[in-house]
Amino acid sequence: MTIVLALALGACGDKKEDQMRTIDEVAAQARHDIDALAARLGSDPEVREDTITDCTPGQKDSGKDLIYTIHVTVEPGAMARLKGEIADDLRADGWTVKEDAGSDSVRFAKGDATMGASVWEDLGKASVGGSGGCVK
Repeated sequence: MTIVLALALGACGDKKEDQMRTIDEVAAQARHDIDALAARLGSDPEVREDTITDCTPGQKDSGKDLIYTIHVTVEPGAMARLKGEIADDLRADGWTVKEDAGSDSVRFAKGDATMGASVWEDLGKASVGGSGGCVK
């Protein structure tokens, strides 16, 4: 009985701790996830935007949110890899995968975190970006 109670209390503590994450912690995790996706998709990463902003523009009390975007160079077949093995691996890791028919983009969501990639194989480029979600 004591072990069950300890596990239950531990689980409650973990949930509260998750809810109390700071914008810096959320942003660090989001950057890690987006960097990992960009590395799988292409090479020569170039950070194009890395900004912590108000969740609702102009409303300082709305919380904080990260906007993070990287551009990478891609090889032919990058879109097929993104929609195939990369999406499959992220899905297996708990991410929801969303594709729009006929689109050169794929979006991913897990908890409050979102990220996505748009690929322009004819230009040899991709844009990968996202957010960890709003933190109040």
